[in-house]
Amino acid sequence: MRMQAYSPLGSPGTFKAFSVLEHPVVVSAAEKLGKTPAQVALRWGIQAGHSVLPKSTHEERIRANFDVFDWSIPSDLFASFSEIEQTRLIRGKFWTHPEGVFKSEEEIWDGEI
Repeated sequence: MRMQAYSPLGSPGTFKAFSVLEHPVVVSAAEKLGKTPAQVALRWGIQAGHSVLPKSTHEERIRANFDVFDWSIPSDLFASFSEIEQTRLIRGKFWTHPEGVFKSEEEIWDGEI
């Protein structure tokens, strides 16, 4: 089974909620690596073993999103990502069903709600 990050960069400009692209850990890592916060966030997901599916309609961002494969986040910076609190805009109730794979929201998130 493979974990997939859908909308791994959030939805900048659509919610007033937490923005991963503005988190100090991500911004600091981006500055140290000479990359954009989006590139660092995508690279973190890839380096953690997840599939990431970023979406953009801007050619410049699409090109930048592909520039995440020929470098890596050093282990000290990578470890600092564990400081970022997990958030969910969607808890996933609509994925649950008494006869389905996920019977509760807790099962979707391994009890981490």
